Amino acid sequence: MPTTGRSYKIRFDYDRNLGLFSATIPALGGLTVSGETFAEVEAGIKAAALQYLQKLHLNNKPLPVDERDLKEGIYLRLPQE
Repeated sequence: MPTTGRSYKIRFDYDRNLGLFSATIPALGGLTVSGETFAEVEAGIKAAALQYLQKLHLNNKPLPVDERDLKEGIYLRLPQE
């Protein structure tokens, strides 16, 4: 049986002055992770998003909907049963 899911836009930035990457998911309350490498930040934001959504689910809270105001970007796709 096919599953549906939700997508959340991830915004990545790099601060040259600090030498740090950051990733933010606006639809998840501005959830933000920073780190020294893009790979570290990418993995960190995905893990943080899953924890955030799991906490909402366990507390019977509705999952946020990403309005996708921009068509470009990297999206995190989460399967839904």
